[in-house]
Amino acid sequence: MLMGENFKKLSCTVCAALMLPLGGGGEIAQAEEAAVRTSNIYYQQVDAPVVQPAWSLSIARPKVVDNLEPVTAIAENGKVFMMQPNGKLAALKAATGTKLWEFGSQLAQRMVYNNGSIYGMTSAGALYKVKEENGSKVWSAALSYGAADSITVTGGTVYVTQGQKMAAVDAATGKIKWRIAEDPNNYYYGSKPQEAEDVVVRNYAVSGAITVSLVAVYDKTTGTKLWEASRQQAPLVIKDGILYSERELFMLDDDPVNRKIRIAAFNLRTGTLKGERTYSWTDKAATDGVYHGGGSYSFAFLNGNDLYIHQGQRLALYDFRNYVSGAEPVKKWAQESYDQRTPLGLVHQDRIYFTDENSHGLIAMKLATGQYVRFDQGENDSVQSAVFGKGVYVGQSDGLLHAYDLMSTKPVFTVRTGSREFGPLLKTGDMLLIQSGGKLFGIKLPASLK
Repeated sequence: MLMGENFKKLSCTVCAALMLPLGGGGEIAQAEEAAVRTSNIYYQQVDAPVVQPAWSLSIARPKVVDNLEPVTAIAENGKVFMMQPNGKLAALKAATGTKLWEFGSQLAQRMVYNNGSIYGMTSAGALYKVKEENGSKVWSAALSYGAADSITVTGGTVYVTQGQKMAAVDAATGKIKWRIAEDPNNYYYGSKPQEAEDVVVRNYAVSGAITVSLVAVYDKTTGTKLWEASRQQAPLVIKDGILYSERELFMLDDDPVNRKIRIAAFNLRTGTLKGERTYSWTDKAATDGVYHGGGSYSFAFLNGNDLYIHQGQRLALYDFRNYVSGAEPVKKWAQESYDQRTPLGLVHQDRIYFTDENSHGLIAMKLATGQYVRFDQGENDSVQSAVFGKGVYVGQSDGLLHAYDLMSTKPVFTVRTGSREFGPLLKTGDMLLIQSGGKLFGIKLPASLK
């Protein structure tokens, strides 16, 4: 009987304990409400099958100390030419990753392919040429351009630049034709050279009270400077002895409402001004009191005979061949979110391309409809993007690479690289080459993206 009484007392004690509020006091505890709460209803995960690489190999990591755009791999004719971690150049079969040959040592991360040969630089600054088929050296030219920033092969001449310096080398023999160097205290940046109609053209940034753009024209045979013009952008086009170039109007005509672009026409050999075109439009007033120029606010580029001008709220198309002062555009489109986008100045598959200034994602505008399509679908920032044919490839900061169909915008496949780093994406034949985290991956593309 005593045990039964004790059991009843214990049971009552447990029940009473369960009825007491948690913690001290007499109030029942409640979940705390968040002081701030947000959600992204537009987020969508990219839903695509994950594919495994056909092969992968170690590749040299890009070195950006001397150059902001190192080249560690190029792909041509079903082959990949890559810089190995040991500083040697290797040729691979793109389909299998099989090594075909090796060349050199202590090579710089700078090379191009042209007409069956690879042209590259050594760390000591020598330009070399090797044959595509077997990697045998054709010639070497000592330039002392250890930090060369471009190699361009045009019409039998190899042009190599390093900052304000430029050299012209015979592509067949390796003989140095000429070398020039602009004053580094004044010309502190130079573009890739452009050869056209027996001249070579470069653009420079020139320092002074303000930094402005300058176009310089050199004789192709001797390297002699023929003329230069300050406040001129890179040529829109060079045709029939005329160089067309957009004027730089910053601090000359900063009217934020009545906007214009001026395109000067110069005699290619003498620099004589032959005429000037003006394309005008009206923009909305700047509410922040700051003048916004360039990019989507005012930027022109040519695609054949089509002159596209980004005009703030709109994108306008003009017939470049038939200029009429004050004429309205042939066609125009609303320029969506123009203050947050950077135009890339090109047309591909009847689309114009931009990058988002925040996510760095790729954006395409269909010329037929004016519809904008994004290829950064809410996951992570884009690190590298490329369009080959009808395939769009986006490497994200989470190590995923997504492939999309450009026409339908649907995701096709995903690759997990395991690294946040992405180098330039390459393609040859039906193989996509991904540089990521010190690895080179070969991905066989489906028929829909070939």
